[in-house]
Amino acid sequence: MTTPLPRPKRKKKGEGGSSGTLRADREKAGLTGDRDIHALPPEDGELLDLDPETISPNPMNMRFELRDMDSMIADVRERGIHTPGVVMHTKVFMECYPEWAPRVQHAERQFILGPGHRRHAAALATGRVMPAVLRDDLARGRRVEEELLSENSSRNGLSPIEQALAIDLLRQRVHEDEDRALSFDEVVERAGYTAGTVSKYLALLKLPQEVQQAVHVGDLSMRAGYSLSLLKDSAGSKESVEAHALQLRGWQLMQDEQLSVEAAKNRLALEGTKQFHAGKSPAPKPLPEPRAESSAPAGSAQTAAGEAAKLTTSSGGSGEAPHVQKASSAAVSVIKPAETSEPTLSVPAAADPEAPRKAAADLRDLACRLLLAEDRYAKGTESSARLVTVVLNPNEWKQAAAKAHGWLVELKKGPSNKKRPSDYFAAVAASEDANLMLRAAFAIGLAADEVRAAQPNREWDARDIAHVQFLASSRASYQLSEWEQQQVERLSRVKL
Repeated sequence: MTTPLPRPKRKKKGEGGSSGTLRADREKAGLTGDRDIHALPPEDGELLDLDPETISPNPMNMRFELRDMDSMIADVRERGIHTPGVVMHTKVFMECYPEWAPRVQHAERQFILGPGHRRHAAALATGRVMPAVLRDDLARGRRVEEELLSENSSRNGLSPIEQALAIDLLRQRVHEDEDRALSFDEVVERAGYTAGTVSKYLALLKLPQEVQQAVHVGDLSMRAGYSLSLLKDSAGSKESVEAHALQLRGWQLMQDEQLSVEAAKNRLALEGTKQFHAGKSPAPKPLPEPRAESSAPAGSAQTAAGEAAKLTTSSGGSGEAPHVQKASSAAVSVIKPAETSEPTLSVPAAADPEAPRKAAADLRDLACRLLLAEDRYAKGTESSARLVTVVLNPNEWKQAAAKAHGWLVELKKGPSNKKRPSDYFAAVAASEDANLMLRAAFAIGLAADEVRAAQPNREWDARDIAHVQFLASSRASYQLSEWEQQQVERLSRVKL
């Protein structure tokens, strides 16, 4: 037998739930006569159906334009808006963000948007109502930046530059409890990204405007843009006029010659060294006027980032090519000659018939090291061809191994404690590191070709031409010197 449930007791008037309570609440709120309960001001968290004409866009929104609106407008016209936006009272927003008040587009409107600008634009275009949740607490807690960033990061169509501007806006905001800007760790936490991702986004904002525009419209990938942002001037700055000229020159090389970002940076290093050999400062060449936007995206020619190399010069005046060292960042700096460096030639270069050959050899040596610094330095067929060549010419092995050993040690590839080439390559062979063994074998084959091409008083043949053409078509992005071009033309005439 079960016990029946007790009947609920009817509340007395004035205790809530009865007409007496409703009347008392209306009188307390001042809603007498014909005024309705809905005349009460909305509260935080309340869902409202608003006329879009009563809502102003938020000046903190970092979108340059609203993309893909045609399909959204068509959908809203047919079905309406199902996902509410977020609004605040304009007066509250302007009081809590006085620094943004002058930039509010329609200060006379009752509400201002948080997230939901595309939905708002679609509502304006179709005459539909705009469902929105009132969140004055976002303004009072100075959390509008975080809300906009969180909303935008979860949606498609935001360019890397727009995302970077949103993070930068968050970085500049004042801590709600103290009169200070947010720390980097606080920005990372509130942005919802890793520290590395935040750093890469912010680095994009230090690029020249032309390169930022290329990233924004999609002609240049975020990864490639970040890689260009790491190019430094001779003093190590990434934001000087000289550094910006290098970054812009790199982007122009990518457009003009469809180079990857790694190849463009290698070309910049080679250009700087070429100027040094000519007795000029390694500062970048004067740049042409900014180009019109290219219709063909250069980013399509880019490949995965290789290991970067930092280029510095040797400290003596020996005339040796600058050393290449692996850097902790992806930056490649243009060669800076040592202040004590002086030309070692006692006679004018034109008086030495071997001078053009030597200058070309120095640049090729650098190109070889730039290539070996890459993760993907050559295709399998290219590696095999060079390995076959050195195996079939064993008399070349000793000199080739010595040069390859020097390259690889400078690049910090393999055991650094092996001073003799034979010991070094024996250790590599015993390492069971397949990638290192392939790199070392390719380096010996590449060095054999280079040692042969650099020999003085020797007439070039087809193997030498194949060597420079490989460097030109590789990620080293080598440009043949005038002397080398003459050798190519001479052999071409011989074949005819």
